[in-house]
Amino acid sequence: MGSIRSRNPLPPLTKSLLLTSIMGLSSALCANPLVPDDIAYRPEGKVALSQNTGDAVVVGTAQLPASTTQPPSEAGADTPAQTHYLPQNQCADRSRDHNTLHKSLVITRFTRRNPQSANAGNLYAAEAGIPEMIRAQLTRTHQLLPPAMITQGFALPNLSETQLKQQAQKIARQTRAQFVLSGTIDDMAMTDASSTYNPGLYRQLANGFHNLTGIEKFDKRTRLFTLELELRDGFTGEPLLNRRYSASGVWNTRKAIGFDSPAFLKTPYGRNVAKLSGVISDDIAQTVDCQPYIASIDAHPGQTQVILQGGANNGLQAGAKMQLYQVIVVGSNSEYQVSETRLVRRPTQLHLSEVYPSHSTAVVEDGSYLNGHYLAVID
Repeated sequence: MGSIRSRNPLPPLTKSLLLTSIMGLSSALCANPLVPDDIAYRPEGKVALSQNTGDAVVVGTAQLPASTTQPPSEAGADTPAQTHYLPQNQCADRSRDHNTLHKSLVITRFTRRNPQSANAGNLYAAEAGIPEMIRAQLTRTHQLLPPAMITQGFALPNLSETQLKQQAQKIARQTRAQFVLSGTIDDMAMTDASSTYNPGLYRQLANGFHNLTGIEKFDKRTRLFTLELELRDGFTGEPLLNRRYSASGVWNTRKAIGFDSPAFLKTPYGRNVAKLSGVISDDIAQTVDCQPYIASIDAHPGQTQVILQGGANNGLQAGAKMQLYQVIVVGSNSEYQVSETRLVRRPTQLHLSEVYPSHSTAVVEDGSYLNGHYLAVID
């Protein structure tokens, strides 16, 4: 008697899909028919976002567009020609790239418009996690001093532009930073929460197929991430970069894994959020590189020697010369308690005599005394 053998053994992939189907069928029989109430999802229609109409950068659903940051208008365009203000140069042609000096940046804790959108996966730490991701990218790949982090939020939607400027200036003074970065997380919702948390039989089979093959096309477990970012000059409070960033990816876990954890970064959604932080850091670095290096001056009446809040850590060297600018606060003629900070160039230079890691001493070249608030600029 001959032995009976299987003539057409199933390939390993087919066996895996069959096993996944059986598991999906068994779990469907006992599945909870309702999506948990605390899982945020995207309802029909568009979720209202802020009214910012700046550039948008998308990761996960479209190719990244080229960086097209538009330079803000120069302050004092209607002022007399003999008054020279410090321009906020964006150097789109890279002709005035100031990236040889290390500038200081402070990153605030981000705010969130819809706290419930973090419920799925317990991603409540995103307000601090995203700034930390950006900080790590900037420190690792760009010529910046390690950005400072503060736990204070910043970009609240109910603040006026004047209040935003004043808050940026206050934070910059407290942290001795040249730039202030803030952000608001608009959305972290799921487009179809039931696909992850209460899938039917067919969807469970489809989810198993996507998990097994790694194919993300047609996977319905999409989760969104939308962030509005703003970079401001710390001395004037003026915005230098205002842009909306978006990412999306498959959210294929029901576990409360938390934000920026190893498990989070293993999900397609987590990987795309991390990739987006790299794009953000590149945009920030490009904008910062194109700004003049500015250091605040501590001057005492009757002395020609001054102290600069910048030193060897910033790339300054003894013997270098820096241009002197005076900080002028101009009140509005039409609005109450509204003012604008301008940096006015003075026909005087500073000569760096001694340079230390975090500060420097300089001498005013013409021997004059400084009365008021002044800045030293390499422009």
